[in-house]
Amino acid sequence: MKTMKTMKMSVTETMKELTLPKGEFVNIINGLFEVQTLEGKKFSLAVSKNITILRSTLQDVEDLGKPSPEFMALSEQVQAIALKNEEDAKEQVEKLEADNIEIVDARRNQLEVIQEILKDSISVVLHTISEQSLPENITAQQINKLTPIIN
Repeated sequence: MKTMKTMKMSVTETMKELTLPKGEFVNIINGLFEVQTLEGKKFSLAVSKNITILRSTLQDVEDLGKPSPEFMALSEQVQAIALKNEEDAKEQVEKLEADNIEIVDARRNQLEVIQEILKDSISVVLHTISEQSLPENITAQQINKLTPIIN
């Protein structure tokens, strides 16, 4: 269930409490990362503050998503096979995965747990971004990712 509550912090700063699934907050932070190089003081401050808030809020998801060293080593082997661009690359990768099924299954299970966690709703108070402070060169695609915090 999505809920929103707006709070006035000062004459120029407004914050909004959003209750959304964690996955939607991941989408918002990804949108914030995408626009962090756009210019505008008020816009940049809100973007920076929200990134800080969401990083700490979503730290558990980031920690759970880190692949094991064993999986990273396996991934590097798969990538090396792919770069060679040999005719039997697919078969080589399938054999490598079959020989390391425990590692592959552990990663699949890890990703399934993360998908479930991303469905959990949480409440987060974020700084809103006024339409007036949006940079002129922001795109509709970028705005769509930030819609929940634009007022």
